[in-house]
Amino acid sequence: MASFNPFARRETHSANSLNTYRVLVPLTWALVVVVGIYHSLHSPDDTKKGKKLWKQANKHNTPFSQNTTVTGAFWIVLLLSQLSYVWHLFSKNDVLVTAAANVATHFILNNLFLTAWILLWTRNHFWGAEIILIAHLVNQTVTYWRHRGLPAFVHLPAVAGPYAWTLTALFWNGAVAVHSHNLPGRIVANIFIWVILAIGLFDIVLREDYILGYCLSWLTLSLALRQVAIKIIALQWIFAFTVFAVFLVVSLYISTTKYTGRDSLFRRVAHPESVDREREPLLNEGVRSLGHTLRIGLGEGPRRRDNENESMEIGEICNAGFVLA
Repeated sequence: MASFNPFARRETHSANSLNTYRVLVPLTWALVVVVGIYHSLHSPDDTKKGKKLWKQANKHNTPFSQNTTVTGAFWIVLLLSQLSYVWHLFSKNDVLVTAAANVATHFILNNLFLTAWILLWTRNHFWGAEIILIAHLVNQTVTYWRHRGLPAFVHLPAVAGPYAWTLTALFWNGAVAVHSHNLPGRIVANIFIWVILAIGLFDIVLREDYILGYCLSWLTLSLALRQVAIKIIALQWIFAFTVFAVFLVVSLYISTTKYTGRDSLFRRVAHPESVDREREPLLNEGVRSLGHTLRIGLGEGPRRRDNENESMEIGEICNAGFVLA
């Protein structure tokens, strides 16, 4: 069944599958870049009320709006990191190729969802864009939990980065769709911002995923900066800075434990090799004891008993001679 599932995780991939990924992955990545750049510079020609990508964001001030400069920088870094991911599909190292190919189908779907969202967002089809983001989040969640232990060069561009963006964009786009710029909308947003924190912390702590943590830190900082600019007398920017600080501190802590070889409680983790070296003297001693036991059981035991019997016979003869004398 897995052979018919393009989303399954595999130990190896056929040549046809790899060739397909090597065509579709860079092609869909280029599609996102071209569509994104075009709609960042031009308004849609097929609708009168359409807006440029980032102008649309600045037009609708919501409790989940982000700073377009900070978020734009996030996307530049993410797209450049995805070039590294694309390049590793052509690597001569089979391990790297397999790791990249395992998430290639999800990455292609991610690019198609993102392109569709840009087209709908710039044309004011916010509810359609929200449906796309929901499907996009489902895809990213499945990718995140199905493909664990990926190298950083795969996890950041293909999983963590898009996942963090989709999670925050879902609330941003949804706030625009429901016109959440009035007082009731802001009160609801004051509650829902903690949903981002809860989901993010659950993933970061359970998976010890500091890469996702840094991505969410970047985007929640963008959210906080924009909320300060929108309305200084409000709770949303305070909450946003709090969420950003929590993500950042937890990510720094987890990355520190990773690089110092400690667990989440900052206890040093014994590596398998060091454990084996510690057990090696005990194993050698056990082998020697076992060998000694086998020698006694198979050979030395009977010979020792024969020697003892011979000694007893000689002793009896000597005693008999002494008595006769």
